Amino acid sequence: MSFTQMMSVRTQDPDRLRELLAGWHQDQHGTAPGYEGARLLADREQPDRWLIEVDFTSREEAERNNDRQETEDWASRLREVVEGDPGYHDYDLIYTTS
Repeated sequence: MSFTQMMSVRTQDPDRLRELLAGWHQDQHGTAPGYEGARLLADREQPDRWLIEVDFTSREEAERNNDRQETEDWASRLREVVEGDPGYHDYDLIYTTS
C-alpha cells in the first residue's frame, strides 16, 4: 500500500527549501528505500507556510529510509531553512481516481 509523509513547515526562504527538496530527489531517487517522489505545496493563505509531500511504496520502506544517515543529514539541513520544528503527518493511500 502506498504511503505519504507530509511535513508542514514555515520559511521565509522558499527558494532554499525548493533547492533542498530538488537536491534530495536528484541524489536519492532510485536509492532511498521506497522513495517515489515529492511535491512542495505553497499555502495561499499563509505565504510563509509550506507543505512537503513525500511518497513511498509503503510505510515500512519509509521507516527504513528514516533510519538512514542521509535522511538525518537532510533533516538537519531542513531545520536550518525552516522556522521551528516541522510538523509531521503520515497517510496511507486508500483510494485514487488515477
